[in-house]
Amino acid sequence: MIGAFVATLALASPAAARPPIDFHDARYCEILVLTGEVPDATVTVFNTIGLNDCPPAKWEAIDAGALAQELGARAVILNGPRHFLMDSATGDPGRVRSFDGLRMRKVATIPIRTADELVARAYSERTIERHNTWTWEAGRRVYELLAPDGSDYVMQSYSQIRDPQLSIGELRSLGDRLELPEGWRYRSRVLKRDLTLVARGKATIVQDDLTNTYQRLPRESDAKRHRVDVAGSTRTVDSPSEGTLHDQGTVSGKPFGDGTIDLVVTFGENSTASGTFTIDAKDGALRWPS
Repeated sequence: MIGAFVATLALASPAAARPPIDFHDARYCEILVLTGEVPDATVTVFNTIGLNDCPPAKWEAIDAGALAQELGARAVILNGPRHFLMDSATGDPGRVRSFDGLRMRKVATIPIRTADELVARAYSERTIERHNTWTWEAGRRVYELLAPDGSDYVMQSYSQIRDPQLSIGELRSLGDRLELPEGWRYRSRVLKRDLTLVARGKATIVQDDLTNTYQRLPRESDAKRHRVDVAGSTRTVDSPSEGTLHDQGTVSGKPFGDGTIDLVVTFGENSTASGTFTIDAKDGALRWPS
């Protein structure tokens, strides 16, 4: 049966006329609804983020079996409570509905092609179909799994499913509790700059043996060429040091849409220049170097 492997997007609607959601350590719960038969089965994921903090009394009162029968589903899985760890998120959430008085938002649909995909396995990669952007701010502590092949996974949410008392304060030393496979490592570090993860259709995740969920950071082998058609304009806002200019401005075009750009350029010898830039736009974000 499907376990708590599903890592979903839970996003604040850009058009919502409400204060931004404080995602960091925000408690949430999910209901996973399995319909259809393999290889055409689908899991539809509903999430409480931005609507409520999954009140324990309401959550514990939900009968998964009865709800599955009511919905005409093959199964309903209760996934939570969990706590997000990023600082902010953007995306396009779906409709809102109520399950036994608990309001939730549709956030993802996941195709299930084989019976094996119904089994949860710790430290095993799974690809999820979703579109979202998650950001951890500079100075934020993050928690990571490092695989023997060099893959790096950052914890997106910690789980209170197997350990109801697990708290964010315990994550720094969590590696002492995990049953890590040979060659795997757990680490904690403080970010020197913002970390942004963008899923444009797919994201790769793993879970540890306590069902905490991690998303894989981009690898060089994941890079693909994409046509970019972007126009913009900037103006110099300051000069941090001799030979260095800091510009800010606006951009538009594919694939990012309308947004802003922030760039720092240092001029060198023989008319050379090097620098960094960040684009933050309607349909995505990009930092170079990443």
